[in-house]
Amino acid sequence: MLLIFWINCLSICFSNKVADSLLKVLPSLKDTSRVNAFNKLAGIYADIDWEKSKQFAVRAISLGDSLSFSRGRINGRDNLGYIFILSGQYNKAIALYNEAISIGQQGNFSKKLPLLYNRLSAAYYYEGNYENALQCYIKTSELAKRANDKTTILEAYNGIASIYMAKTDYINTEKYYRDALLIAHDLQDNNSIALIENNLGVMYYKNGGVVQAMLHYQQALNIYKELKDSSSIGLSLLNIGMCNSSMGSYSEALKFYNEAMDIYVRGNDKANLAICYTNFATVYSHENNFPLAIDFLNKALKIATEIGRKEIEKKCYDSLSDIYNKMGQYKQAYAYFKLFSDIKDSLFNENNTRSMNELQTKYETEKKESEIGRLNLQNEAQNARNKQQATLIYFFIVGFLLVLIIVFVVYRQYKITRAAKREIENQKLIVENQNKEITDSINYARQIQQAILPAAGLISKALPACFILYKPKAIVSGDFYFYAETKERYILAAVDCTGHGVPGAFMSMIGHNLLTQIINEKGLYQPGDILNQLHKGVRHALQQDSEKSENRDGMDLALIAIHKDFSKLEFAGANRPLYLIRNGQLFDTKGDKFPIGGLQYEQERKFNTHVIELMKGDAVYIFSDGYADQFGGVKGKKFMVKNLQRTLIEAQSMSMQNQKNKLDFTIESWKGHHEQIDDILMIGVKI
Repeated sequence: MLLIFWINCLSICFSNKVADSLLKVLPSLKDTSRVNAFNKLAGIYADIDWEKSKQFAVRAISLGDSLSFSRGRINGRDNLGYIFILSGQYNKAIALYNEAISIGQQGNFSKKLPLLYNRLSAAYYYEGNYENALQCYIKTSELAKRANDKTTILEAYNGIASIYMAKTDYINTEKYYRDALLIAHDLQDNNSIALIENNLGVMYYKNGGVVQAMLHYQQALNIYKELKDSSSIGLSLLNIGMCNSSMGSYSEALKFYNEAMDIYVRGNDKANLAICYTNFATVYSHENNFPLAIDFLNKALKIATEIGRKEIEKKCYDSLSDIYNKMGQYKQAYAYFKLFSDIKDSLFNENNTRSMNELQTKYETEKKESEIGRLNLQNEAQNARNKQQATLIYFFIVGFLLVLIIVFVVYRQYKITRAAKREIENQKLIVENQNKEITDSINYARQIQQAILPAAGLISKALPACFILYKPKAIVSGDFYFYAETKERYILAAVDCTGHGVPGAFMSMIGHNLLTQIINEKGLYQPGDILNQLHKGVRHALQQDSEKSENRDGMDLALIAIHKDFSKLEFAGANRPLYLIRNGQLFDTKGDKFPIGGLQYEQERKFNTHVIELMKGDAVYIFSDGYADQFGGVKGKKFMVKNLQRTLIEAQSMSMQNQKNKLDFTIESWKGHHEQIDDILMIGVKI
């Protein structure tokens, strides 16, 4: 650490000396040499003093333009554009880089153009214009390939991959990161190798591939340790800790978080320390140690408030709301949820104020130009009238009267239109406020619904070789998974309620509560008996026994009970099957062909229990119909059951976590640009 500190000090001192030398000789320099000096000073001050850098870049542009000195004009715009990117003024940076590229295309600047396109891509990316950023990065890579500039190709590939990740296109994300990694190894660029390994970790983590993510994070950590890059070491430790936390290995996660915390405390890195505290809180929340979780969140909140990091404040308020909700202290939960909503709105407004000001400026400019154009037209018309005044006076009077009539009609229509627009704006505002309230309520409902789902750590502790792929269509879901444990059995269910979104979520709450009562309170454990009782409970809860009832809501589900010695499995299904794969062969056990709840024409509905003798290496799967029914592919057709079966058989050599990743990748690739049509739920268990 001390060595790095002194190297940085020497670097800054050297830059200052160069700057001082240039400033001394600047008065004696003339023409193009003076432009080059301004650009050199702008580059030196870019990492020291933005305002000084900006001043020198502006002077370089001004003098370079007056001298028609192309290289100086390009470099000046490059330097000023870079400062605008650093300061978040992306629209100004975009304008400058477009100007620089236009100048460069008129001369022999083939080596400079890829760098300019690369900076322009970055400006578009940070502005959130991913499509323009992607096109510019592709242009950068094409130009850099012609110039055999591997460093710029590497930067372009990294940029392309980051855009695809933002668009959740993980197949192209991985492709470009892998290509970039090959170039980085060829260049022996350890900083870039570590960065790409970290980014691959982020990609896998976002897509549910926690094991693969942890492997890439570990690779990045090893390189950062060799480079003695403390800040990046801390980030890698946090990432590995998050992976352990996601897998339910909370003690391991805490070890990595403690290492990261020590680094951030020594380096007085308050922002990352606050993030570290929120990660501690997440672990303690999962372990139901709510007082300790709250303590860490309050520490993080204090730091975030001090340094003005509203994104971290927002995370803290959201987590505190969730914890108090789990504790049943709904008043505090609502209070923190309100703070979370307020700060979310504040961040949104801040991000949009700049765009609104820019639009206003553009509007005023266009209005002035329009006014100038209108005045010019009036002058021309007046000249024409002066020449023909003697002969056209009569027609002028008639025309004037007609204009008055038209103005009156237009003005009257304008007033009507303005009133109508005002009413539309008022109605729009009312609808937007209502939509916000509804969305906030649904988001809060999601927290409540997620609270009833069993913790992944609880299931993985009992069944280590198990995965749950859960992809709701909307904010809240009509699918839910259920887990319970009796003295002799592990009980798992994949439940698909009528509909999705809010109606489905209501049904899921009813289903979850009834299953809990049937197993934990009534002590039923045979799958057929559980479904029989669940059917009666749903019909009673929705008053479907009444002759006047027209309610047809219900649910389909598959429920399994695995004996704790893993010798046998019991299964019952309502319109849903059980798949068992043994030695590469799939066996399909059908459930009964009627749902839980809904209309009942038979006198008594009875669900059957199927008993299956298990063998080591067997894999069993229960699921809703959302996966097979998803539209996609080249022809926009359903994925279909046969393709699901083939995918499961192909995945048998993989771990259960990797099977989940494969299933997730497969359905996302199939879906493409198509909308998800239903909730998706799949549970797999390896014996």
